[in-house]
Amino acid sequence: MFLLNIFMNKNYCVMPFFGAEYNSKGFDTSCCLMAPHDLDQVRTQMLDGERPDACAACWRLEDNGVKSDREFKNETYDYYADRDIRYVFDDCIDGKYSQQIVKLYTSNLCNSACVTCGPTHSTHWASVKSIPIKLDVMPDSVLDSIDFKNLKILSILGGEPLYDRNIYRILQLLVDNSNLDCFINFVTNGSVTLNPSQLALFAKFKNLDMCVSIDGIGPVFEYMRFPLKWPKLLENIAQYKTIARNVSVSYTLSNVNILYYEETVNWLNSQGLLFNHNLVTYPLHYNINALPESVKAAPAIAHFFREHQPTDDLLFKQAITDLNTQDQLKKISVRDFVARFTDLI
Repeated sequence: MFLLNIFMNKNYCVMPFFGAEYNSKGFDTSCCLMAPHDLDQVRTQMLDGERPDACAACWRLEDNGVKSDREFKNETYDYYADRDIRYVFDDCIDGKYSQQIVKLYTSNLCNSACVTCGPTHSTHWASVKSIPIKLDVMPDSVLDSIDFKNLKILSILGGEPLYDRNIYRILQLLVDNSNLDCFINFVTNGSVTLNPSQLALFAKFKNLDMCVSIDGIGPVFEYMRFPLKWPKLLENIAQYKTIARNVSVSYTLSNVNILYYEETVNWLNSQGLLFNHNLVTYPLHYNINALPESVKAAPAIAHFFREHQPTDDLLFKQAITDLNTQDQLKKISVRDFVARFTDLI
């Protein structure tokens, strides 16, 4: 029966059993991709080989032949826990699981006002808009609740995490618990140059991944991630490569930068930088589909779009209005950075 359970269950995911994600609401989910759910029910369904509705985001990808986050997380945990995923599944049947895959949004402290972001997630955006800065910092009690000794995978996001002193305390807690094998993933905007003591701390870890948010090259990057500078990003990537086992890229696609997709991907490949795609879903007027229908026929990007809808044209106009407002606040002009996009207006 043990082997039968292993090979019949093709819908198992480690996240409902081992995952924990902290945001401003606390540890309110085991996976950011899951729809609202009853965790015990999801676990029961998975152990029975069923597909929980809450995990539809992954099922849609897999049904279309695209590798899902579920599959990626299973492979990653299998590797870093040094235990075959089939036996991990059996452990879960026996109730042997705990929080070992943790994602932390440490704060909204950030030095960038990205086009598709806002003051809730970036203190710099609050500064640009001249509104009171509401700093949302992860409380110490969160760190007290984490079993740093047995942690297998840790993801740290912000704001800009390297801009937040709290992350250096987190790394020290791993050192204090002799857990230097933990896989650590930082999602950073690449603007922060680490000082010698910070470099020494990072260098202690064997499985460090620095994931840099790059949404275009040169002026496209500088517009999407205002007021960050492309030359400084390149310098910092070179520095990160001296301490990290891997430097990767998170590539967020919106209607503003998708016309530069081909040259951005060519540059990432030329640099040997592995990357994943993120599609903007909020604000909706920055979704890739909020473009004129004629633009979507371009061969290099046509596969990204669903069928054109009348609301896409309305959202495109809304994007133009919002970009004009942003430009006035930032004292820049979109035309100076992403002319291919403004030529559509």
